[in-house]
Amino acid sequence: MGKIIHAVVAYIGLVLSTNLFAASTVYEVSKGNSKIYLAGTIHMLRTQDFPPPAEFDSAYRQAQKVYFETDIQYSKTPEFAQRFAQAMTLPDKKSLSDVLSADVWAELQAFSEQNHFPLNQFMNFNAAMISILITITESKKMGVDDGIDVYYDKLARQDKKNLGEMESGDDVIGYMKKFSQENPNKIIRSTLSDVENIPTDLKSMIVSWRAGDLDTLERDMGEKMRTEMPDAYKSLVIDRNKKWLPKIEQMFATPEIEMVMVGSLHLSGKHGLLASLKKSGYKIKPYQINNN
Repeated sequence: MGKIIHAVVAYIGLVLSTNLFAASTVYEVSKGNSKIYLAGTIHMLRTQDFPPPAEFDSAYRQAQKVYFETDIQYSKTPEFAQRFAQAMTLPDKKSLSDVLSADVWAELQAFSEQNHFPLNQFMNFNAAMISILITITESKKMGVDDGIDVYYDKLARQDKKNLGEMESGDDVIGYMKKFSQENPNKIIRSTLSDVENIPTDLKSMIVSWRAGDLDTLERDMGEKMRTEMPDAYKSLVIDRNKKWLPKIEQMFATPEIEMVMVGSLHLSGKHGLLASLKKSGYKIKPYQINNN
C-alpha cells in the first residue's frame, strides 16, 4: 500500500533486538503484578490475510476489556461520515483545482481518467480527502477491506466484552484536519506516486506485520512519512501517542487485563508507544502463547 498514505488511512517502536524474535505485533507490557497487551494492527486487509496471528486470539481471550483507537461502530455511521466530509470540505466554496498547481491538477486529472476515479464528484474536498479516497478505491480493487480492528470489534461485541476507545470521533476529525494543512500539491503527488506500488507495498507490509517485524514497518512507512510529511507525522502519530500514553498507564491500576489495539505505526520507532513505555520503566516483551 502507499507508504505514506496508508499510514494516514490506516493511521500506521522501539528498535528492540527482541523484534527479531517476535512472532507477531502483540506485546505484553507489565509493571509489578499488573499487565496489559498492546497490539499493533493493520486497518485494511484482504480476505486471505485472515485469520490473524494466533497471538492476537490468545491475548484477546485473556483480556477482560478491549480498547481500539476509536469507537469503530460510530465511525461507520452516516452521522460520522457526514461530519468527516464536512471537515474535509474546502472553505469559501473553493474547488480542488483552485488549490493545486496547474501541473499537479493535470496529473490528477490524467490519473482519474485512466483509473476511472470519479474526480468530478469530489471537487469540493481538500487534497487530504482526495488522497484517502484514491487510496481506498485502488485498494478495494485488490480485494482490500476492513482489517484487524473491525474483526475484533465485531468479535468483542459478540462475546459481550467491555470496550473502550483511545480517542473520540471529534479527536479523529481534528487530527485529519491537521493533516489537511499539509501542502496540497505534496499530498496529491505523494499519493499518485505511492498508488502505483500498492500491490507490492501491501504484500510487503502484511508479511512484516504477520512476522512482528516492526523495524521494517517503521523503515518502510514511518521514516518515509516522517521525512516527506513531518507535520502530518507529528499530528497523526506523535501527538496521538502522547495523548494515549497517560490513558494506557492508568490501565495498570485496574484489576482487569486490557488489550489495546492500535495501528502498528503507533508502536514502532523512537516516538512509538513501546519506546515511551520502556522509558517510563515498564517491562516489554513480545507476547508468547502459553500452551501449558
